[in-house]
Parts: sequence; structure tokens; C-alpha cells
Amino acid sequence: MRIQFCGADRTVTGSCHLLEINGLRLALDMGLSQGPRQKSRWRNEWLPDDPSGIDAVILSHGHLDHCGKLPVLTRAGYGGGIYCTPATAAVARIVLEDAAQIQEENAAYLNRRARQPDQPPITPLYRSADVQPVIRRFRSAGYNARTELGKGVWFTLLDAGHILGSAYVLLEWQHGSCMRSLVFTGDVGRYNTPIIADPRPLAGPVDVLITESTYGTVSHAPMDAVEGQLLDALRFCIERRSRLLVPSFAVGRTQTILWYLQKFIQEKQIPELPIFVDSPMGTEVSHVHSNFRDYYDQQTRQMIGQKDLFGLSRVTFAVSGSDSKRINSASGPCVIIASSPTCEFGRILHHLKLSVERTDDLVIFVGWTPPNTLGRRLQDGQRRVRILDRWYDVRCQIRTLHGLSAHADAQELLRFLAPTLSPRTSFHVVHGEPQRAEGFAAKLLSAGAARVSVPAMETAVMEA
Repeated sequence: MRIQFCGADRTVTGSCHLLEINGLRLALDMGLSQGPRQKSRWRNEWLPDDPSGIDAVILSHGHLDHCGKLPVLTRAGYGGGIYCTPATAAVARIVLEDAAQIQEENAAYLNRRARQPDQPPITPLYRSADVQPVIRRFRSAGYNARTELGKGVWFTLLDAGHILGSAYVLLEWQHGSCMRSLVFTGDVGRYNTPIIADPRPLAGPVDVLITESTYGTVSHAPMDAVEGQLLDALRFCIERRSRLLVPSFAVGRTQTILWYLQKFIQEKQIPELPIFVDSPMGTEVSHVHSNFRDYYDQQTRQMIGQKDLFGLSRVTFAVSGSDSKRINSASGPCVIIASSPTCEFGRILHHLKLSVERTDDLVIFVGWTPPNTLGRRLQDGQRRVRILDRWYDVRCQIRTLHGLSAHADAQELLRFLAPTLSPRTSFHVVHGEPQRAEGFAAKLLSAGAARVSVPAMETAVMEA
């Protein structure tokens, strides 16, 4: 068995690993790399040799950095199945259609505003029409169902607890007279998070394990601290009849915030108040969540009974631009959840323009924000910021909700991987910046692993 590491190696985005087992070529994920335009463009155009000869793709979940390069693969001639859970197929469709639209709009903008006359036109990596062949290749694979791929190779998807439908992959294959096994973690979620079940425990040691390390040297704040922080922020705005702005990811994080709001209202910890989701993709993904009740954890099942997950009758979903503009005419108290979490683009900017100089309005960040972004400048306490086309004095309240991450931290990853920490298992640490990947590799060795590598992009290993 041969593994070629084709993405998210000593970095976080662009997850992709090519396996050759018993004559089959299998891709684990086909994710988009994100970063500086020229560097990420090169990575996103690159594919392993003979992409049309890949036999199957197994997709761990629907985040862009795991599914976003699928249109590049199908355009290059790939005609096999893309195996994933039904919920992942639903989320990935929304994410890919949104990514194609953004790329088309960005290319058009750059051609109008930034391209020199002697330069060729800038083209999007792929267009909306390129997404349809991907959707036709999706093949449904439920949790815990062993699926045969042929040539003595099987795979099983198990709940990774990361986002709706996310899975880690157990591969098994016949090797002479014995069975061999490999686990690919995809992204592992936290324990005791809203909506999503905890990661399903690993059954025991495997021969090969490819593990993420996004937060491989980090400890998150405890999950039970999140509820109090958010409730305090809501009560702050209710008392002042002001606006609570939540810059948020459309997939996963928006739905988690809606879950908490539903819980607080249902338990009468806060009164009913206007709630707005100003994100077309967040709106679609929220409805997908409502269609997959079987994926909810036990706490959520008990909380909602036969009701809808988010109390959708309480929520106004803004789809069109005019819907978005009407939100700013609403008086407080109210909650506005809008993309994007970095505040570099998206509809959140138009709400920030109105709130940033209001002393009683509150902006709450619900996760880590990259350096050199408007969101980070607000988090760091910068008192004057540029939003779109002008400068503003920051007079509003700024808070960060600690502990709300969809990724396991170092201790949670070790807890998840504990059954495999034996001399039998060969570990490959991916999906982490170099310091975190190497730091987590050291933690695995200290915890009892015998063989650990941190592979570089495009390297390959043979596993006996």
C-alpha cells in the first residue's frame, strides 16, 4: 500500500491524500487550498498524475478545504464515485456552488479593476457549470455501513463529530492471508458540543493512521464556558435594547449559535427577540440541518422533541440584498448573524458600519480570527478601523466567545486516538501548521506511539 500526500501537509487547507491499495487508486478528500492568490492557485490547479485513473474519492465532510477541488478533478476527466454521507453531499453542494460563484465574481472584478491591458484575462478556477458533474458523482454511504470497492478493499464512514455529516474513514483490505487497516481522521470534533454527536470511539489499533493536527499544541476553553459567555452578551443587549452582531462561518458555527438561542428562549432565560441570519449559504445550511434529524445528539433530540431545531419561525433568513438592507431598519434588541467571520468581506460589513460607532451595540467573535484582518483588528482593540470605503471610530463593545471550535484540541485528539497508541500503528500527522503538526507528533510519541511522521507535500510512503 502506497500513500501520496497531496494536500494539507504542514499546512491546514487543501486536504487530499492518494492511496494505492491492491491495484485501486483512492483519494481521501479533494480540498481547496486557501492563502495568497498565486500560491493557492498553483496548488489548486495541481492534481496527482492521471486523475482520470483514480477509482474512487472518499469525502470526509463538506468544508471547502476538504471538498473544494472536486470540480477541478471532474473537469480533468474523473468519472468515479464520490462517497460520503447524505448530509455531507447536501452541505458540499451548497459550499461548491457558493465557491464557484465567488470565483466568477472575483475574476470579473479583477479583470475590470486590476488587470493591465497587456495581461491575459483572469479566469476563475472553476465556474458554476463545473459543479454539476461533481453533484452527479456523489454516492451515498451511511455511517457504520461497510462498503466494498472491489479488489479486496472496503471502507466504513464513522461519525467524526466535527460538522453535520462529517466522518472519519476506516479502510480495510486483504493483504495475502490477513486483513490490514487504515484510519483517516478527516477533522475530529470536540466532545459535548451542541447538535453534533461526540466522535465515535475508535475500536482499537490499526496499521496506518493519518491524523489531523489543526490544534495539535493548543488547549481550548472548556465547552461549558460557552453558554455563560453567550448568555451574558445577549442580556447586555437586551438591557440596552441594542444590537448583537455575530460574524460567523455559514457552515457549522451559524447553526451552533442558533441552537444556543433556541435553548435560551425555550428555557425562558431570555425573552423572544428578533433573530436574523444574513447569509444565503448560512440559510441553506441551516435548512439542511433541519432535514437531517437523525444526525442530532441525544441532548438536542430531548431539547427539541418534535419542534424544529432552531425555532425557525423565530428566525428571519435574509437571502436577497434587499432582505439584508431591511435588517438595519430593525430597532434593538436583536441578534444579527452574518458572514464572514474575518469581517474582510460579506454582509457583516454593512451591519458593522451601522453599529461600530454605537456605544451600546456589541460585536461578539465566535472563534479564532486570522491576523491582518478587520476582525482581528477589532478583537485586538484597534480604536479606528476602515470598513469598505471609509474610516470609523470603534465605540461599540467587542467580545470573543472562547471555546467554540469545531476542531478537537490537543488533549481531545489524544483522547480520540488513544485506542490506536500501540507499536502496531504507523502515524502520519497532517492538516496542521508546521509547529502544531510537529508538536502533536511529539505528543503522540510521548503517549506511546512508536512510529510518527510529519510528511511534506507530494511526498510518498510505502506501508508494508
